Amino acid sequence: MSSTAQFHFAAEFVTFLAAASGLALVLLRGELLTRSVWARYLMAVGFAAVAASAFFRGSLIFDDIQNEFLLAIRAAGLVGVAVGSLNWHAGDGERRTLWLGVTLLTLSLVVDLFQDGGLVDGTLLVGAIGIGAAIVTASRRAIAARVAASAAVALLLMVLLLSLSLSAVLISTVEDEALNRLNARASTEVTQLQSEPGRVNLTARTIGEALASNQKLSPELFLLAQPGPPRTSPSVTGALHDYSLKYTNRLPLAYISADRAVLAFERLDAPRWQELSRTDAVRAVIEEGNDSVATLDVVGGQAFAIAVQRVRGLNRTTNVSTTLGLVVAAQPLDRNYLLVRVRGDRDTSLALATRTEVLAGAGSLPSQSVLSSLAGQVLETGSPVRDQTSDRFVTLSPVKRSDERPVMALVASQPTEFVTNTRDELFQTLFLIALGGTMLALVIAALVGDRIGSGVRRLTHATERLQQGDLSVRAGVEGEDEVGSLAVAFNSMAESIEEKTSALREAADDETRLRNRLEAVVAGMGEALVAVDASGHITDFNQAAEELIGVSAERARGKAADQIIHLASEDGDDLSSRLRRPLPRRWSVTGNVRQPDGTQVPVALSAGALRGPAAEMAGGVFVLRDLRREREVERMKTEFLSHIGHELRTPLAGILGHSEILVRRQLPPDRARMSQEEILKSGRRLERVVEMLEFFASAGAGRVRLRREPVNVREVVQDAVNRWSDKANGDHRIARRVARGVPEVDADPRWLALSLDELLDNAVKFSPDGGRITVSAAPVGNGRRTDVEITVSDQGKGMTAEEQSHAFRDFVQGDGSDTRSYGGLGLGLALVKRVADAHGGDVRLESTPGKGSKLSIVLPGAPKRRRR
Repeated sequence: MSSTAQFHFAAEFVTFLAAASGLALVLLRGELLTRSVWARYLMAVGFAAVAASAFFRGSLIFDDIQNEFLLAIRAAGLVGVAVGSLNWHAGDGERRTLWLGVTLLTLSLVVDLFQDGGLVDGTLLVGAIGIGAAIVTASRRAIAARVAASAAVALLLMVLLLSLSLSAVLISTVEDEALNRLNARASTEVTQLQSEPGRVNLTARTIGEALASNQKLSPELFLLAQPGPPRTSPSVTGALHDYSLKYTNRLPLAYISADRAVLAFERLDAPRWQELSRTDAVRAVIEEGNDSVATLDVVGGQAFAIAVQRVRGLNRTTNVSTTLGLVVAAQPLDRNYLLVRVRGDRDTSLALATRTEVLAGAGSLPSQSVLSSLAGQVLETGSPVRDQTSDRFVTLSPVKRSDERPVMALVASQPTEFVTNTRDELFQTLFLIALGGTMLALVIAALVGDRIGSGVRRLTHATERLQQGDLSVRAGVEGEDEVGSLAVAFNSMAESIEEKTSALREAADDETRLRNRLEAVVAGMGEALVAVDASGHITDFNQAAEELIGVSAERARGKAADQIIHLASEDGDDLSSRLRRPLPRRWSVTGNVRQPDGTQVPVALSAGALRGPAAEMAGGVFVLRDLRREREVERMKTEFLSHIGHELRTPLAGILGHSEILVRRQLPPDRARMSQEEILKSGRRLERVVEMLEFFASAGAGRVRLRREPVNVREVVQDAVNRWSDKANGDHRIARRVARGVPEVDADPRWLALSLDELLDNAVKFSPDGGRITVSAAPVGNGRRTDVEITVSDQGKGMTAEEQSHAFRDFVQGDGSDTRSYGGLGLGLALVKRVADAHGGDVRLESTPGKGSKLSIVLPGAPKRRRR
């Protein structure tokens, strides 16, 4: 039995029991669900309709057309349940659960209109469970309804498990019997197949002897056996035709030479006989000295029973028997052969298959992919294989050659319709039994529950009054049974509650205020706090600890501290053992905490003791401070200071050098003016570096003041190209390429122009052999807005993969202070990064060794101006 059919049975059965439980609750204690009479009526009719449709659909009594009618009944029932539950007062949670179940059942109806299978049944099952859960929860206020609902749940589990188990066993037995019969049929067919080579061999031997004894053909045969180019023989062809009619009922025959040349043939075409002449059977007769060989083989995508017979003749000159040629008989094992085998048996289909293809087939067969996969298993193991598709039983047996090697698989299959009919009859029987058992169980459970529930209802009423604050209430129930004992205990409890309530309220208020204050303090701490008990197990774990250690508080609580916190010293020594037992003294240490993904986080840990009322050790507290930010700041400061000197020394060297020349030497006016210009140029460069440093400091402190305005990109690019065309002195050709319709950008014109100067300066610097430098601008979209990408590309030396990795990390992602990248991208391009960040933009870097680089700054487009 397929799991799909069982799943459908289970889904409909659960739906039936859930609706029946709802109907019982409405009839027994409908006031628990709603106080409106019309709402109860609608819900009763709705549950009855859903239960009826589930019963008839699950028992498979109706056909597909009638099933559509049942779906309409179910839809009407769901509408009645949904409308009736509008006045629901059993509880918001139960109503939401009921509506969720009704929604899922409605969804299963919609899906059922388009497809069958697991999605429909899965949705139906979950929806039925939701309705059942709402009914069981809503019945908790009534003993009778609760007993009835509990009985329904117990019955559900018992009958469902028994039904599924029984149906699985019975259907499995039927399936196994069908597969055994099919396997026996396949074995018979394999035996018949493997006997075919013997029959064909007898024919080949008869015709070989006839050719050898034919005195008229003897000279022709001797002539064909002589060395020389292969040639066909009309005489031998005619003889083969006659022998085929006489002995074999037109069995395909061929006569070939000792060197495998086809000299005469009957029935099959020449290319097919050429393929047959190269088979192992022919090789065994020619090379191994066998007089005859018979076997099964696959040639050119077709199965054959092949027999090869040596034809001998007496050489009159030497009086020695010699080989004149070979007679080859080939019985095609094709569709016609299989149709003869399945004649009179409409249910059984036969096929021959290999790993890659179906050689022949008769009747309805599984898909070729299924057959090829199963045939591959058979040919690999040499053993039979049994399987079952959605509508057929399939068994495959190996068909072996004369050397016992599997060459193909015989496939036998039959439809599973018999098993399906058996399953449907079984489901009908099980649902009929379930219907009677469910109704009887619900009625009996309701009557017993109502008899027990009268005293319990009085106790419930007294409990509700006590819950509302009436501490003077008493049960008023007498008796010697469990309910009477419960009433006595309730009265005693009410008296005790009345005495202790005031004291407990005061103590609870004090404890609540203290605990709230402590929880607020712990939760608001910026450092990670971990509290443990005396045995070293975690009791408190704040949010900062979750983020630092990488473990949730829910997972950490109750575990030993050394299992959650993996602490090591800076030298690599394991310090986790110090967390196992809290110490009575304070201690601190610095080290590294290892997160679950292997990340090492530097921390400073401080530990203290927690003591109980009698000053005993009650636990400990560990406070861990994350040092990553401090270490990163120190690293950045160190690297920045170590490399900023390079940026400052370059212009200072020019200033000091030319100043010293002017002081110590008497220069001609023209050379003196050149030195003065160099001093001025280096001074301006130094001023630019200082401006950059000021910009970095302001950006790092969040005090950057940008004068942002809509900037025309085309004009900015043209100005930059004009400036650098003069500076390049003809060594570089600087061109611009601005896309049409490029929007304005929202930027500070001064810092944007300075950023372009840095990009152009970098392009000139790293293309020392000259070449073309292009400044381009184009709009780019990110899904929410239109940005503008301004790119400076050169034809310089480019970067290696390692250099590009450093440059991308330090220029695009970092602060640009690492001058190792790209030979020292340095402070200027770090400015580009900060400018882009300050404008809410981005930077991009592309480079190929020997082909140049592309450096881009992406800035947000300016808001569109409103037309006046």
